[in-house]
Amino acid sequence: MDWGLLMDIEMVNALNHRAASGAVVNQAILKVVQRCNLDCTYCYVYNRGDDSWKTRLPVISDRVIDKFAERINEHCARFALQSFTIEIHGGEPLLLGKRRMREMVDRLRSQVDATHLRFTMQTNGLLLDSEWIDLLARLEVFFGISLDGPPEYADRYRIMRKGRGGSTQKLLDVIRGLRQDGPLFDQLLGGCLCVVNPDIDGGELVDWFVGNGFNSFDFLLPDGNRLNLPQGWSGPGPYKRFLLSAFERWYAMGSRAPRIRKFELMMGGLMGGKVFLDALGGDLRLLCVVESDGTIGVSDVARICGGEYANDVLNIFDHALDEHVHRYRIDEVQKVCDTCRACPYLASCGGGYLPHRFNGIHFANPSIYCEALYALSDRMMQALRDDLPPALREAMEATPAQVQQEASP
Repeated sequence: MDWGLLMDIEMVNALNHRAASGAVVNQAILKVVQRCNLDCTYCYVYNRGDDSWKTRLPVISDRVIDKFAERINEHCARFALQSFTIEIHGGEPLLLGKRRMREMVDRLRSQVDATHLRFTMQTNGLLLDSEWIDLLARLEVFFGISLDGPPEYADRYRIMRKGRGGSTQKLLDVIRGLRQDGPLFDQLLGGCLCVVNPDIDGGELVDWFVGNGFNSFDFLLPDGNRLNLPQGWSGPGPYKRFLLSAFERWYAMGSRAPRIRKFELMMGGLMGGKVFLDALGGDLRLLCVVESDGTIGVSDVARICGGEYANDVLNIFDHALDEHVHRYRIDEVQKVCDTCRACPYLASCGGGYLPHRFNGIHFANPSIYCEALYALSDRMMQALRDDLPPALREAMEATPAQVQQEASP
């Protein structure tokens, strides 16, 4: 997955601006386990047609960890990187266990030379307890939690493995208990990732997260493409309505608004900022995925596209951490299509997430969510204009011909 909600916007830009011109890998998603205690119906790992997890090591080995550290050293020395981010992922990474997690992080820190390692983690949170929180604090591992909203909606999709009912209330009870222990949980929590369910009103969901004490979260569009559409797909319209409703509620909150990564980054793009998030067309040459058996790949969501993007031909024992960039021609593959290049809002959505552009042959297409992303960008631009002083607003709305005429003597 992705870039991880755990970094705030300034950190994302700082880490990537340094490498952007040379498109240097500066983050690895490390899949430490291949199993999960949930069976989410929309999950790209288990329920979107890729069964590669079944053939991998269930748990990462010391041999893979040691070789990974060696590859980080080589890579950072080659590109003079001063920092490198490892996002601990799964499956469910907490299934690794406390002892093994401590050993792995300590092992990597002790073996990586002259480079600052930054650890983040994405978890469903069900196994968290006070001992985990104390350990993660000691290891300086910040984390994000996957949470899709109220149980009556989220439990339709986020179900316990082997059909043991919903998971959401269990998670909320865990979080409530950890908060009663003190502030450490929220100090380590970077935010929540929420997969959009268009059956919920977006504005109401913003209120739900805020009401439950979450002040940083993001909305993820369900993974799919023209060949492998998202579950229950009826077109982009329901997602457009969700995002617009969520944005209206968020924007109306003003200074009291929570941090919603997608909204902040898209508005930043409209104001001239650089958007590095992969879900918004960010450069996939900046990250790699390392599986529990050492397999190296591009964004693991790309496996839903099948073909060469779902094979296991590269591994850390025989290849460098950035070999996938050249093998899969990422620089060419991720270029946006002519339609997107001509769009006035390309700087906002970046053409969308690369796997969402696939048509069974290539990626040179608009995202299946183009209608939703365009409408959201358009509303954001209107909001920005409405907040400008009248003179500036008139200048923005003037056509080039009007500007030239007014400037003539």
